[in-house]
Amino acid sequence: MFGSEGLALASLVPRTMTDFAPLNITALASVNGYSTIQCWQLPTAPVDAMSALNYGIGNTSKATWSIIEPRTVVGEAWAPSVQLSMVLNGMIHVSAPAAEELRNLSAVIDDSREAGPPPHVEAYLMPGTLASSLVIAADMKATSYISGHWIEFPSNEPTVLVQTPFADNQVPEHTVLHDGPCE
Repeated sequence: MFGSEGLALASLVPRTMTDFAPLNITALASVNGYSTIQCWQLPTAPVDAMSALNYGIGNTSKATWSIIEPRTVVGEAWAPSVQLSMVLNGMIHVSAPAAEELRNLSAVIDDSREAGPPPHVEAYLMPGTLASSLVIAADMKATSYISGHWIEFPSNEPTVLVQTPFADNQVPEHTVLHDGPCE
């Protein structure tokens, strides 16, 4: 009916927003007082604007540009606020709960009162894909009060991050897809 010209024009019509995958983001979260790494799915549908798919991720506040020197080891750490971090250059290696704390668990927890730590998980974050370059850090010391995450920046070049806190430290609405980073 339309011929090859009609098919070519049909391919130019944008797909509906339901054709696009949901936004999955690796997250540093808290479970039973321990930091852990999870894959979260945010319930946001993309908006087609400015020749791009734009995902709303929640109410955010000011952004900070951070440059970390090559081969920096921070050690055990916690998110300073609930924030989205985007890796623009370099690499982050994060594990949770912090490995050093796992060696001392018998002194830290009483098995009759605590559920114990989540499984030890590691992630490497670097520029490239949505799954590898974005992380939501939500494991603040108030919620990961037994053990934080372990973090280092092993790249031979500076690691450059843009960190954007969520307003009032509100964790964005999400569904936990699985333990470990998003693939």
